[in-house]
Amino acid sequence: MKLVAIVKPPQRIEEAVAAFAAATGLTLAEGRMRLAAEPPALLARLEADLADGLVAALRKAGLAALAIDANVPTDADRILVHRFGLEPDQVLLAPRSGDALPVAWADVLAVLRGSREQRVDAARTEKSKTFSLGMAAATGGLVMRRQTTKTVHSSETSSQQVLLLYARDGRVAALVEGQVDFSCLGAELQPSSAANMSTLWLRLRARAPGAFHDDRLLRLGRRPLPFVAERETRSATSTMAVTRRDTAASLDVLAEVLRQALAAGLLP
Repeated sequence: MKLVAIVKPPQRIEEAVAAFAAATGLTLAEGRMRLAAEPPALLARLEADLADGLVAALRKAGLAALAIDANVPTDADRILVHRFGLEPDQVLLAPRSGDALPVAWADVLAVLRGSREQRVDAARTEKSKTFSLGMAAATGGLVMRRQTTKTVHSSETSSQQVLLLYARDGRVAALVEGQVDFSCLGAELQPSSAANMSTLWLRLRARAPGAFHDDRLLRLGRRPLPFVAERETRSATSTMAVTRRDTAASLDVLAEVLRQALAAGLLP
């Protein structure tokens, strides 16, 4: 399966809508709704030949469209950076174990700044006993209390910034908020990890001006995507049920869309 996406807004919207509707069999209203999403945006999930045909039709209508494999790289395929060094001619990227990997500033292809959201929903069962005059009267005083059970729902949402650095030789490094040591920022070290991620983003932009820099995924990476399932885990005890969801898959898909669009010449 492939995912079809656009990376720029349509310039000729009515022509784009007509081409999309003709290629997919959807209505003009449905086509207009899908093409109205902020790029990078997913339009469809199709078999490979159908996806390639849709991309050809959309490009003919002037859209910056492409199709990517539905299985995209994740953190498991990236260098997860624990320490980094910003030197005059290169950036050093060190995982938690092993030697630092150097990438010359001129060899930085792209830096994407994104965010992913985690949501934890909990349902807790609480039991309590209260005095019941009716129960006492009915049982002649043998039972004085009535047991009640209620379910208390709660939810908590948090976000995590991610910087993805792509080297021209194919290496990809992920600098993940909460997993990176920011001590090398020196005097620019901030009191919060979110502020340090912003500082690092600005430093990378300044040191690698020839690279493609994009921070749209700060917003878009936190949203569930059509055609992409949220990652979900469940756990339960006798009194608590917890569901954890995150939008890591959204960030991974959109990052791969941007990477392949850059490689195909559709960006910047």
